[in-house]
Amino acid sequence: MKKYIVTIIVLLIIIFLSVCGYFVFANTKENQGNSEDMLKEKATSEIEFLNTNIIDIMNELNNISYTNYKIINQDVNISSESSENEVQTSENTIDRASIEYESTLNEEDDKIDWETIKETTENVYSSWTTILIDLTTLNVNRGNLLKFNDLLDQIISAEEEENKEACLSYSANLYNLLALYLNDFSNDEQLKNVYNTKSNILYAYSVIDGENWGEANNYIEKAKNEFNKIMNNQVNNINSIDEVNKSYILINELSDDVNKQSKKTFFINYQEVMQELENIIL
Repeated sequence: MKKYIVTIIVLLIIIFLSVCGYFVFANTKENQGNSEDMLKEKATSEIEFLNTNIIDIMNELNNISYTNYKIINQDVNISSESSENEVQTSENTIDRASIEYESTLNEEDDKIDWETIKETTENVYSSWTTILIDLTTLNVNRGNLLKFNDLLDQIISAEEEENKEACLSYSANLYNLLALYLNDFSNDEQLKNVYNTKSNILYAYSVIDGENWGEANNYIEKAKNEFNKIMNNQVNNINSIDEVNKSYILINELSDDVNKQSKKTFFINYQEVMQELENIIL
């Protein structure tokens, strides 16, 4: 009798340990999954940081700004009652705000602000080590990771020489690496489509100064093909339908600008489409 009781107790202990082991394993696997998801989210934010800085570098090379208006504050002396749109700030003075629109391109000043560009490049350089560790952990292609540092060194050399054409070319190559990194770790197909679209537009933008219209046309066609994947999936774009449709129109406008070999209108449409692409909620 005692033998049977011992056997039953042993079996219960084995069953208890097995159940505990299962839950520990399941919990560990879930934690690993959550940890990987968090790392992917962090890496995506880091890619967005690089995205902003690389585009800023390329825009600065042609004095292009995404801010095309500024607020002007004026002090106005008055001796009568203020209008309803004005705010009384002292007994005899009001503050009146007005909007003054700035041109996307500063045609009167072709001088490149190399110091600002160098500062932006330094921001990228100083952040890369941390980003590299995260991307390596996510098993991003190591060969492509090594290319980033090489291209960054080439950009720095081009900036020291104030070589605009080389700086644009290297920066476009650098941006393309961001799309490749996302392809390696992200499950967000539309995000990857947007980055691939922007990469091709930036490649076209990088060769416009040299008036390489044929090459620019090839890149814009690739951008159109990539963006069509987003257009064909409108169900997932309900929150950004206006931005998606406007981006589609502007990419086609870029194609027309290239065919007409119009650098000025290309830059204007480039600035607008890049803003719209940034505003798409995926």
